[in-house]
Amino acid sequence: MRPVRFAVIGLTLLAAGCAAGGGGGDVGGRTQDRNLITIEDLAPYVGSGTAYDAVRRLRSNWLTGRGTSSAKVFVDGILMGDPTVLRDYQVADIREARFIPSADATMRWGTGYSGGAIEVITR
Repeated sequence: MRPVRFAVIGLTLLAAGCAAGGGGGDVGGRTQDRNLITIEDLAPYVGSGTAYDAVRRLRSNWLTGRGTSSAKVFVDGILMGDPTVLRDYQVADIREARFIPSADATMRWGTGYSGGAIEVITR
């Protein structure tokens, strides 16, 4: 009887973890990650504005920052500045954009990332 009880508890915990949003839902056959914008996400915006416009439409919270600190933007591994630099790139130039939360950005690049970071990979 004991192994059955542990199996039931394990399945209950697994179901609770899935219901808590452990990484996003399934959208159109792929997993939706709220910290990632893919080329597929950007496709409807090609030819209709800048990368800044697309991020504003898809993940506006990336641009708000914390307090007076906004996210810092890296393009192809190079620190370019604040989110306004995304206005220099057309949507068609972007392959992927990823938001790095402040704690992860600080661990990766050091202090000064209280607004997090946006990593952009161009085509």
